[in-house]
Amino acid sequence: MRKIYMAGMSHKVAEIAIREKFYIPMDVKTEALSHSPFDELLILATCNRTEVYVASDRDMDTAELVRYVCGLAHQSYDDFAKFFYTKAGEDVVHHVMNVCAGLDSVAMGEDQILHQIDRAYETAHQLKATGNSLNKLFQSAIHTTKRIKTETNLSKLSCNIPFLAMKQVQKTFDDLENRTVYIVGLGEMGSLMLKYVQENTTKIFASSKTFANAEKFGDVLTPVRFEDRYSVVGKSDVLILCSASQDPIITKDEFEKAIALCYPEREVSAAVTAPSKRLVVDLANPRNAEASIGDLPGVQYVCVDDLEQIVSENRRLRMIELEAAQKILQQGIEEFMQWYRMDDIAKDIHVFAEKMVSTANEESEKLLRSLPEVSDADKKRIQMMYERFAKKMANDYLYKVKDSNSAEDVLTYLKCLRECN
Repeated sequence: MRKIYMAGMSHKVAEIAIREKFYIPMDVKTEALSHSPFDELLILATCNRTEVYVASDRDMDTAELVRYVCGLAHQSYDDFAKFFYTKAGEDVVHHVMNVCAGLDSVAMGEDQILHQIDRAYETAHQLKATGNSLNKLFQSAIHTTKRIKTETNLSKLSCNIPFLAMKQVQKTFDDLENRTVYIVGLGEMGSLMLKYVQENTTKIFASSKTFANAEKFGDVLTPVRFEDRYSVVGKSDVLILCSASQDPIITKDEFEKAIALCYPEREVSAAVTAPSKRLVVDLANPRNAEASIGDLPGVQYVCVDDLEQIVSENRRLRMIELEAAQKILQQGIEEFMQWYRMDDIAKDIHVFAEKMVSTANEESEKLLRSLPEVSDADKKRIQMMYERFAKKMANDYLYKVKDSNSAEDVLTYLKCLRECN
């Protein structure tokens, strides 16, 4: 039986400063999959996790996988091995099922990881890096996850604050793709917020107290220097604040002036009552904005506490949905493990079937040697009859036994057959 192993790190064991060192870019991933040193290989690299899955005909030490990942990332094994988790056998199956279903994500039940795993699997499969074992494992995980998303509401009930903030933004603006979003602060929460925002609009500005940090995301947004933030505040439909600061970085007076500058021909009071409403989402603690900006006409101010009111009810509903999701997940695990245990048994079944056909051919040849007067056409019909009978016996007594019984019972049956021969 080909054994399954994995090694990886995620947001649960390593902060982003560590994880970003182990992000595997596509060109490195493609090269690794094209020249894999393992029987089967799949590489999953996202902003929250880097994981390597292997199926091998030989026994492996999972430390070998950790060294392999460190090599791909050009990082020291001695320095970073402590941040990795490793699994083997059925533990890998449980892990990949949970990851794919979003049960191991920052936002439990989120959809993005399914798409990421789907792409990782397709890449590995197209490069012929996967085989029977990893193909079946990831196909099963993807199928099971789709069942969870279809049959439960888990993905609609995340308690992650940025996820809830995004829901608030979408509730306020149903045409978000036409709106401008400005994110201030690109730490862990701000980066996660950016991930959600960029799925809904391309009109994104962002600032970080260190401008270089904002520039790192230049391929998906327009970076703005922190000291120039008010120049963008006035023309933004959505302002999302995630900056670490002890004092407000957005005040009511400056916010009001920034809005007025967008309408130079009108008075401030008229400007803030313009048809284009504005949403300020303050995710910081302490808060980044003076809450009084919510008193300005046309401005909606939402802070973490406002979002937390949703969390309690979501948590209760989520536990109900989580229980249903875990039942589906367990079914997926059991179905895969049944296939996995049967994989080697199927090879034995095939060997027995081939042996039965071979024995039938030998017996038909013995019979035909004793019947020299039989025509060639009749000899062929006799041979075909023997072979057809052997195949029918194999189907009725071997394949049906495999399909209708547990792996343990089939093994017992095969053992009896061996002892009879």
